[in-house]
Amino acid sequence: MSCSYSSKRAAGIFLLRNNEKKTTMMMKMMRDFEASASSPTLTKSHHRRFYSSPAKNESASSSSSSLQHHFEKELPVDFEKKGTGGRSSYSGITAAVFGSTGFLGRYVVNHLAKNGSRVLVPTRCSENHRQHLKPMGDLGQIVQFDYSMRDDEAIKYAVERANVVINMVGREWETRNFSFEDVHRDFPRRLAEACKESSSVKRLIHVSALGADVNAKSKYYRTKAEGDEEVRRIFPRATIVKPAKLIGVEDRFLNVFAEHASKFPFVPLTGLGESKHQPVSVDDVAIAISQMPYDEETVGKEYVLAGEKTFTMEELAKLTVDAGRFRSARVAYIPKFVYKLLSAPHEFLLNRVAFPLPTPKGLTRSFVDAQDADYVKKPNELGFKELGMTPAKMDGITIDYLRSYRSGGYLTNPLAKKENFHEEARVPLR
Repeated sequence: MSCSYSSKRAAGIFLLRNNEKKTTMMMKMMRDFEASASSPTLTKSHHRRFYSSPAKNESASSSSSSLQHHFEKELPVDFEKKGTGGRSSYSGITAAVFGSTGFLGRYVVNHLAKNGSRVLVPTRCSENHRQHLKPMGDLGQIVQFDYSMRDDEAIKYAVERANVVINMVGREWETRNFSFEDVHRDFPRRLAEACKESSSVKRLIHVSALGADVNAKSKYYRTKAEGDEEVRRIFPRATIVKPAKLIGVEDRFLNVFAEHASKFPFVPLTGLGESKHQPVSVDDVAIAISQMPYDEETVGKEYVLAGEKTFTMEELAKLTVDAGRFRSARVAYIPKFVYKLLSAPHEFLLNRVAFPLPTPKGLTRSFVDAQDADYVKKPNELGFKELGMTPAKMDGITIDYLRSYRSGGYLTNPLAKKENFHEEARVPLR
């Protein structure tokens, strides 16, 4: 009994002395931290990263100059990274992704989460339209909340909790609630101002479009250029990304050709289909955007991300017909004035009715006006090469998703009655 009591008493004395030593050490570390924080050579952003023992008086001047030289360069955006990499690690990046539910946005969120980044997803849609983003990251890695493009406080709420902001908000046609100016010019200005006022944001990546020009005939590209100028003026460190026409499973480009070919005996083209494009895989653009925060060389620069090969609209329509094996589909050339006449009712009623109007792809004045220009990367513009990437080619797996438009079976295919149908089905794409 006495032995047990004495052993417990000895153990208690040992723990007490050990706790006193820990307390003394913690107090010493706190005094050292406060002394370093009060040093005029350290900035506020480095206080949590610097711990040192108190220097002697005779070496204070030399240590002060060395510290000042050490902290002249700003810490990288991923200096707090933890783990070995991957979704269950932390890359040091907390990204606020605006436009995450769009075609490009979902790919960017996936690659950011794949790298171990925390992703804030402000959206204005219902839970059903954003629930597919949650499984892209680990538990608690992707945080979703509501916001409005016209609510400055909601925008600041997201921006102040991130060190990287990516804007991919865009619209290919106007609605009765949002014009091109609202989406492409006013919102980027609000977002850039919020980033400028925030002390945590180090990088802003703004996604525009190849062909954005203040003198463009199309209102879509004209307002895109105005938004780019606003972002550069307010946040000079911003990186501007101008992708070409994006192709992928959910695109509104080649899929539109395929839908027309599957439903009608022809694929309608505006004019003669001579407008030139350099389509690029949406996954390549998403990878490039997700890697830009790690590369300080991309700060304040503009990148044009386009494919290696140039196609006319006519060639792309024929390529889609071949990939989907639409034997009876042909390309039809519709004069531009016909498209403008068909789009006139939509333009007139857009802001005059109290209910949403259906907007068929291509039946807008802005889309018709856009067919008068070429959208090709210039040789002196930065692109995939400067980022150390090679874009995927259009042939093969890149457009393999068009196979879904092929006939479902031999019995339902009218060509199955032909004797050489099996041989024709194996003919490679032209």
